[in-house]
Amino acid sequence: MLRFLAGAAFGCIILNGATTAVSFDKDVRPIFAAKCLVCHGATPQGKLDLRTPEAALKGSATGPVIQPGNSAKSLLLDKLVTGQMPPGKIKLTDAEIDVVRRWIDTSLAPPPPDVEPVPTEREVLAILQVRCMICHGGLKQRGGLDLRTMASRLKGGKSGHAALVAGKPDESPLYTRVVKGEMPPAAMAKDLAVELPTDAETEKIKRWIAAGAPGPEPTPAAAADIRIKDKDKQFWSFESPVRPDVPHVKHAALVRNPIDGFLLEKLEEKNMSYSREASKLALLRRVYLDLTGLPPSKADIEAYVKDTSPGAYERVVDKLLASKHYGERWGQHWLDLAGYADSEGFGQDDGVRPFAWRYRDYVIRSLNADKPYDRFITEQLAGDEMSDDWKQAKGEVNQEVLDRIAATGFLRETPDQTNSEERALIAERMNIVADELEVLSSSLMGLTVGCARCHNHKYDPIPQRDYYRLSAILQAAYDPYEWKPPKDREAPLALKEEIEAAEKHNAPLRADLKRISDEMDKLAAAYRKDGDKSTTNELAKKNPELAEQLKPLREERDKVREKLVPKPHVRILTDNAEPSISYLLRRGDPVGFGDPVEAGVPTVLENASLKPYEARSPFPGASGRRLALARWLTQPNHPLTARVAVNQIWSRHFGRGIVASVANFGRSGMPPSNQKLLDWLATEFVERGWSMKTMHRLIVTSEAYRQTSKVDAATLAADPENVLVSRMPLQRMDAETLYDALLTATGRLDPAMFGKPADVQVKPDKEVVAKPDQAGFRRAIYVLHRRQTPLSLMDAFDQPAMTPNCTERRHSNVATQALHMMNGSMTWDLARFMAGRVIDEAGSLDRGKQIEQVYLRAYSRPPTAEEIAIGKSAIEEFAKQWPARLAQDNGDAPRVASAQWLALANYCHAILNSAEFSFID
Repeated sequence: MLRFLAGAAFGCIILNGATTAVSFDKDVRPIFAAKCLVCHGATPQGKLDLRTPEAALKGSATGPVIQPGNSAKSLLLDKLVTGQMPPGKIKLTDAEIDVVRRWIDTSLAPPPPDVEPVPTEREVLAILQVRCMICHGGLKQRGGLDLRTMASRLKGGKSGHAALVAGKPDESPLYTRVVKGEMPPAAMAKDLAVELPTDAETEKIKRWIAAGAPGPEPTPAAAADIRIKDKDKQFWSFESPVRPDVPHVKHAALVRNPIDGFLLEKLEEKNMSYSREASKLALLRRVYLDLTGLPPSKADIEAYVKDTSPGAYERVVDKLLASKHYGERWGQHWLDLAGYADSEGFGQDDGVRPFAWRYRDYVIRSLNADKPYDRFITEQLAGDEMSDDWKQAKGEVNQEVLDRIAATGFLRETPDQTNSEERALIAERMNIVADELEVLSSSLMGLTVGCARCHNHKYDPIPQRDYYRLSAILQAAYDPYEWKPPKDREAPLALKEEIEAAEKHNAPLRADLKRISDEMDKLAAAYRKDGDKSTTNELAKKNPELAEQLKPLREERDKVREKLVPKPHVRILTDNAEPSISYLLRRGDPVGFGDPVEAGVPTVLENASLKPYEARSPFPGASGRRLALARWLTQPNHPLTARVAVNQIWSRHFGRGIVASVANFGRSGMPPSNQKLLDWLATEFVERGWSMKTMHRLIVTSEAYRQTSKVDAATLAADPENVLVSRMPLQRMDAETLYDALLTATGRLDPAMFGKPADVQVKPDKEVVAKPDQAGFRRAIYVLHRRQTPLSLMDAFDQPAMTPNCTERRHSNVATQALHMMNGSMTWDLARFMAGRVIDEAGSLDRGKQIEQVYLRAYSRPPTAEEIAIGKSAIEEFAKQWPARLAQDNGDAPRVASAQWLALANYCHAILNSAEFSFID
């Protein structure tokens, strides 16, 4: 070893017959000093110290970075060559990289072999979990063999022989059958998506058995990470919000509610104030589209114009918040955060999720009912752990129970390709867990924890150990070692009315149910006394003999019902009965096992003011880990939960969050533009019972929200990004709102709610459109959201790809959007239908009335005299062109009525293509 370290400091190579010495002190250290030691010197990041050869060979906190004599397999060189390290613009030159490469290859010759330590049981158990537990773990024990504990290994399986004989690997089937390639059998391994043990893993098992199979070892104590200090916890977003006083401002007349006080304080610091109020009808259209995603009807507009009494606007707001369409609009926002899709989403293998819509419907119903946010997220994280009533229901449940179980779909929305064995290996399973953890952390906590999957977070005090503690919460259900593919994560639950509806459409099975019911009634009759009106179930509870006689009939009835209603009915997330051990994975490698970790939350958020995370099983088969997380997150004084929620709501209304990086409240995120306002909103949210509708009402009734979007030069110069909310931003409709507004304006919206999504079709020209029914087209939220075939119109207008979710919508302005609106078949078809509805309402002769109807439908306002004149001229010009076109297309004399209708359709089409239609003032 002394010779090895001497070679590490000084070595030589022969190039073209000449000897070229490579000295660490002379050649390598200067390179590291100039470009690496700022991070890996006296205070080494990731515990990687590059100041001496000995320190460099020790590696980092996640393992070695240099393989002596083999630069090609040395992580250090890989980071240098790919430019990942050092961070920033200053990189090593090719010549410098070559010096480091030669130093590793020639100066750092491999050391003489040392006696390797005896593997621990924990190391062997990790191998068994990856390679064997899918067949010999908690879910299955093929051949009666369970490999999870020493006792069960010594007991063996149905053969009666022990799986291992301590000290004798050649007599231990656990080793011999693996080394012979018999376990797992190659064909079975492929079907189960299990990779065969590596030679190194097999050798480790052998050495462990040969040493007497020592263990188990005590679980290492989870010491606090040295990176997290008290000052780390003093960052603004890691401390509980404190309710500030509402500021007193100069422009007190503009303060409609406390929101205005906080915003005006910031504006007045720069000698600014609000912009003037938006026009009455502009504000009406804005709040309708904002709260319901639909424009106001002609009747809505007329009623609002006539209502000149105080509080007219506030009454409209209350009406919209009570509307069933509120849940549809804001449900779409939440589905973005969850990463909702109706398909599994992997390449061309994009299988449809038949019952994903249950989760979508749960979200809409919950928002319409103004379910308190703390309850809302608790159900989504752990609805299955809140009660086991759904397990006792035998398939038939009420809406409340069905919704609570469907709510766990929140953690079932990311792409999951593991129905296919080829795409279900351990790496893919770990990626799914990581995606779900990203959905959880970004949407509810506003943290970028994914950075700590491979190493300690570079900016926030989140060590790698904390990432895997948080991941362990989900791994109780998403157990990567005893994996359940999507098809096995379902619950056969349905509503009574759904079962009855299915029964009506299946005469033979319906007859069977009647026969069974009659037989049950006959049995019960013998136990029913005169005047007794007890039901059969009530009688069975009183009479054990009757209950026993009814048992086979009930089982037969349940089987018939299962045939009547197709399974599965609900996508659900539930824990494995006995979750596997969770490990810290070095560098994120699925088989790079470090120490075991217990389920837990980020250490930086553990403080005296919060109750600690504590998981307890609520009933057999449930770990309670997710329920404990929900309870920890929904503490009234949690530093992040309420802040992240109100910031999301604010960003959807104003186009920008108070924290602009809505999914990143950490040090690398944007600081709040108005922390006092954010904290007041967060504390108000909690004090108002976590009511989301209350927060909406506060925001949209503020003077800030009522401002015009028109901006003067001085305001634009002083507040170019509208950080101070000095006006209302002019915002283009998002994809779903544009789609729904097109359907509403043209009279083609089918208002049906809930249930299976409307299917889509791909036209010969590859345009993807929704299939209408007799009532028209359903809202965008009810259209099949298949990842590989999004609706062409919504795809063009930035409908997000859920990879894994969307916390902030992208808004582009590209030519393809205008081209799609102009040339897409759906827009033209809708324009023709709109023209027909306008003619029905305004008649075929009065162009002025027709134009007025078009404006009310599209813009929610009447046209000016000039706009009517322009419209008449345009329609007449269109009408001149149509007779020749119709004659050419149809080969006969065109009718005047057809030409007039199509000319109006041209005009409707132009209006629908206008900026005023697609932008919200």
